[in-house]
Amino acid sequence: MRCPGCCNPALFPAVGGEALAVTEIIAEIEAADVEGITVLGGEPLEQLPAVAELCAAVAAGGRGVLVFTGHTLAEARALPGFDRLWASVDTLVDGRFDARMPEPDPGIGGRRFLGSRNQVIHHRSSRYADADLWTGQNRGELRIEADGRVSVHGFPEQTRALLRLLQGPQLASTSTKRS
Repeated sequence: MRCPGCCNPALFPAVGGEALAVTEIIAEIEAADVEGITVLGGEPLEQLPAVAELCAAVAAGGRGVLVFTGHTLAEARALPGFDRLWASVDTLVDGRFDARMPEPDPGIGGRRFLGSRNQVIHHRSSRYADADLWTGQNRGELRIEADGRVSVHGFPEQTRALLRLLQGPQLASTSTKRS
């Protein structure tokens, strides 16, 4: 969909990356012992059969499923195979990001995780329906693994700020000439 102003433009290209079988992704999810998954893009419905298979397996394992799509729910329902995905989703956030309608900062009444006011949250279960989940400040998450690897997750502006902190102070060098 390539919405202008999207926070994930690096995910637009349909080339590159690493091709994984759904079973490989499920194995990684199970090994990580996470509560659930969030599927976003780019546009996840461009890979609808695989995304539906993944989400069905995740839900069958008792984990939560949250999906963000640029399609409206009505548009998505018209896509062949969407019913299988919809049956597995706890919450779906729909609507193209619209830079002309930015979501207010969550600290002043906006909704967390959403980029623009036109986006709609559809809860199919109560798993992620608690209003407190969708309010409050957006945060970045920093994980330090047992092997020393560091991963940073969250909204781009928060992850960039965390990465700057990890890199430490940056000193500007200047040179002066004396005559």
